[in-house]
Amino acid sequence: MTAYRVVILREGLALSGRHYTREAVQDVARRASGLRCFADHPTAVGDRLQPARTIRDLVGYFADPALREVPGPDGIARLEAVATLHLTPGLPWVTGLAEAATSLGGTTPVGLSIDAMARVRPGTTIVDAVPVVRSCDMVTRASAGGRFLHRIVPDRAITGTGMVRGTGGRGPP
Repeated sequence: MTAYRVVILREGLALSGRHYTREAVQDVARRASGLRCFADHPTAVGDRLQPARTIRDLVGYFADPALREVPGPDGIARLEAVATLHLTPGLPWVTGLAEAATSLGGTTPVGLSIDAMARVRPGTTIVDAVPVVRSCDMVTRASAGGRFLHRIVPDRAITGTGMVRGTGGRGPP
């Protein structure tokens, strides 16, 4: 199975205008193990007619979640929820998008976006908590830092602690 180390959510201001707090990012990381990944978010109609989603759109699942701090564009450390995304075998178009995302950097054609229920401070766009994460989906425009970091080479298994076993290459998170 092809796997990638990814960022699910980043602390701070998202392109959507929401501001995700550290606590919200921690909530997502706690809920990421076993989380499903679908191609695109559901439409409003699709969500109403089939809230459990369809197996035809399932492209993978997440494992080995962790938290990491990285410097933001302003130099201030931001918390990120990271995980390993295991892609469903037999979907070359999905693997192709993931490969493009890791090789193209900032011009990536695909990112990752949570489909979740968030608690927002009244009168603001500040997300304090994410009590329910339904999925984290591959989308064309990820707004909250969801992205592919690198492909995990088969001889480099990631343990539950986030440590790398094997030889060479980049190490997560």
